[in-house]
Amino acid sequence: MPNYSIDLIKQMAECDANYIRLLKLVPQLQAHRDRSSINYINKDCESLNCTMPSNYDEPKEAMDGSVTKFCIADIEGSNQKVTVEIKILEAFKYTTTLEIIQRPEIKILMNNPSILVRAYHDACTAEVISYQGHKNLKPRYSQPNPKMYHIDEKRQINAFLGEWLTHCLKVGRSIKTPNLIFTT
Repeated sequence: MPNYSIDLIKQMAECDANYIRLLKLVPQLQAHRDRSSINYINKDCESLNCTMPSNYDEPKEAMDGSVTKFCIADIEGSNQKVTVEIKILEAFKYTTTLEIIQRPEIKILMNNPSILVRAYHDACTAEVISYQGHKNLKPRYSQPNPKMYHIDEKRQINAFLGEWLTHCLKVGRSIKTPNLIFTT
């Protein structure tokens, strides 16, 4: 079998696409992204001896623990819905850690996915840092290995995240009913 070589360009493209998908699903991430890029603008302004416009408001920090929920399927024969919850665990200047969980537990078919993702706002990329409790995944594993990981386990998990987020974008719908305001 030929040696596995890491296609870094392809892996980074997947992580960049996952970041864009997360921005669409979690609007709170945009505030963190804006704050990260403002820091660069401020540094450039300092070097050029200019200032930000007086009417400019720096984005407010999204609260840790904010949760975005949406439905991706209805469970047949019950009133239950399969939902995806994206929770912001940590929010820093340049990074945000998110937990993505599918609920309710449907153990008959499979274990529900649970993924920790770190979004890097300055690089506009997002990568999986933990999947089903497996952390510190290497980009390449020798075969065989004690934990039975695939040779390209990290690439496969980031690709799975991309497929899952794409599915959420295609079929996901809001759980909350919007408040409609009628004017006459």
